[in-house]
Amino acid sequence: MGFWDWALKAYARQPVADACLHLQDAHGQNVPWLLWAAWMAQEGRSADLKDAARMMRAWDVEIGAPLRSVRRALKPLRPPVDEAAKEALRDAVKAVELRGERVLMESLEALSGSSGQPMPMLGGLIAAAEAAGDPPRRSALEQLAAALDNPNG
Repeated sequence: MGFWDWALKAYARQPVADACLHLQDAHGQNVPWLLWAAWMAQEGRSADLKDAARMMRAWDVEIGAPLRSVRRALKPLRPPVDEAAKEALRDAVKAVELRGERVLMESLEALSGSSGQPMPMLGGLIAAAEAAGDPPRRSALEQLAAALDNPNG
């Protein structure tokens, strides 16, 4: 299964979404990056993590984080701005943000080697977090790995 489809399926499970958002909000992690690392481990794929991390960080600083910031800034009420118009704009920004994540994810998948022997999910997450710099607490990555390893959760 391709990375995008795998990520959509995984993220649709509430424990995975919760763990990802915790890693993003509390630890400054890039969700597509972590999902890519998990997918690569499950698929037994490899890539040059340092080069991929440089690409991901540049994308996040210049594209991902600004879009997320605009979307979040549009969440609260902003009188006298019409609420329906503001929400329509927020939905449009959200769609662009999602498209940006997909572009990043497709770019990361293109850097991935071919499938091989599956690797431990936690090990893949730790390696990717370390390559990206400023890795989160291990317990946060363990929580994501456990959520991803449990297809019923």
